[in-house]
Amino acid sequence: MSDKIISSFLEKLIDWKEFECFVADIYSESDEIIVQHDVTLTGKSNAKRQIDVYITQKTKLHTYTTIVECKRWKKPVTRQVIDVLFASVEDLNASKGVIFTTKGYEEGAIEYAKSKNIDIFIVRDIREDEYGNLGKTFSLYLQMFNGKLENFDFQNVKWFSPLGLPLTKQPSKFDIYFTKQQSYPENLQLVDLNLNKGPNLVKLLIDIRADILNRRLESFNYLLQPENESIEEGFNTRIKLDFTDYKYKFISHDNGFIQFDSIYFDFINCINQSKMNFDKTESVDFALIVENYISKQKNFVSKRKTESKIKLSDPIQIENSEIDESKLVQPNSLIKISTEHYINFEFKKETKIVKTKDIIINLTNK
Repeated sequence: MSDKIISSFLEKLIDWKEFECFVADIYSESDEIIVQHDVTLTGKSNAKRQIDVYITQKTKLHTYTTIVECKRWKKPVTRQVIDVLFASVEDLNASKGVIFTTKGYEEGAIEYAKSKNIDIFIVRDIREDEYGNLGKTFSLYLQMFNGKLENFDFQNVKWFSPLGLPLTKQPSKFDIYFTKQQSYPENLQLVDLNLNKGPNLVKLLIDIRADILNRRLESFNYLLQPENESIEEGFNTRIKLDFTDYKYKFISHDNGFIQFDSIYFDFINCINQSKMNFDKTESVDFALIVENYISKQKNFVSKRKTESKIKLSDPIQIENSEIDESKLVQPNSLIKISTEHYINFEFKKETKIVKTKDIIINLTNK
């Protein structure tokens, strides 16, 4: 376990007065109790006792009171302080006594507090290991894989009629569009010679684009340089989509069929890389741990910059089972994401586009 402190929020609690207000605010996080700061009460002995924080919790049958002492000291709390607090608890008929400090407790004080049922807490900075496996600050690299299909070229397009009928209507152009609200034009519906439907040509191209893009994503396992800058790299691959052995290589038209041997197109691939820096405490004024010296319970206490109230977390749970660290995101991890087919993009002027080896895709009937 690391005891290293990344940064100290405790320094924000400058003096004892602010520390008392801080502790009072921790209890004020609950709407079910009444919290009073810096009160003077008279006990059974008629002695006046100054209380840093006095807490009252009322139920339908009982009233519970807690006396809290706050010690923003430069040295550990002694047994004598525990003894004074216990006397106040007895004299005021309080239900509970509690001490908060920032410097810990002497060994004798800890054992004495335990014997007197007094809770003793330390408010401290969060250690590096308590921020989780990523730590307080960490970086991740994001690579966005974009891909689009352009420059379609249909090879050996011809129309024929199995019945020998003449062509009476010229076929529409093979205009292919990719949009978020994707449509699949009837004139691009692929069929076999028995008019059994296969995939729509647009849907077929979308699926092929996704397959090519994912293959590129899986094989691309390095960071673009310089890795600390937002940078992109481009690739242009000429694709041949071969319909020779494909069952659904026809489009029904005018009592006949349109047939083509293959489709050529450019697969334009853009890989954008950016480095993302995170600070888990960037959105808070402070984040600390309140630890019970006796029970060892720990709670996070923090205040977000956009909120006025302090938030006290539930007790921090310690998992007993072993964690498979291979399944956790690690600092400086590379995260790769592929975009949808309808996402368009343009290269930066300075981006170098690499021409890669042509690819032939032979369609099968599986």
